[in-house]
Amino acid sequence: MSHAVSLHPWFPPPPAGTPPPKPLRAIGIVGVEKTSTGIAHWCATKGLGVMMHDLEAGALTHAVENVRNLFRAAEERNEITHAAAHKAMGGISITTGLEDLEFCDIIIETVTEDIASKRARFERFGKLMPKEMVLASCASGTGLAEISGATPAPERLIGLKFFDPVGETAQVQVTLAPATSRETAERVLAFVTALGRQPLLQGPAKS
Repeated sequence: MSHAVSLHPWFPPPPAGTPPPKPLRAIGIVGVEKTSTGIAHWCATKGLGVMMHDLEAGALTHAVENVRNLFRAAEERNEITHAAAHKAMGGISITTGLEDLEFCDIIIETVTEDIASKRARFERFGKLMPKEMVLASCASGTGLAEISGATPAPERLIGLKFFDPVGETAQVQVTLAPATSRETAERVLAFVTALGRQPLLQGPAKS
């Protein structure tokens, strides 16, 4: 395992010879709130491809400018070269069409809204998105359990919550949903670690 967090309290050990989980390299972000831009910036900094989705084109344009400002600030602090920042920005794309996210390895939903709306969104994700895709929500606790009951792919659902400012916060909360599979958990824990962050793992949320 590439991360130090143990899954043994919730899952039996994988069979001998089990291949390592497939890495999450193409990141879809649903919603353009402040945390979203921080996630996009940090993922791009680590060389990952990012696609940001929102229904409003204007909101996406504003989000991209916010990400660009994060790179400019990092340049001013000599944390990244201009060439590296330019290359990272080139890995970020935007879309108003949900179908464009089907090529991502994970969808990270960051929208702050009522659970009913989240349930409807993840029900659609479960039906439309490829079976290999991880479905991550910023919801936690009983809210995550409610979403799990609505999606046709509950084994792919997991809670993933970044904290502001994303580029300066060392920890990321990972919450298992009631039906999260070991593979999904391993992929997300490895993803968080690859971002240089420490996952704070919580057990399955109760309904």
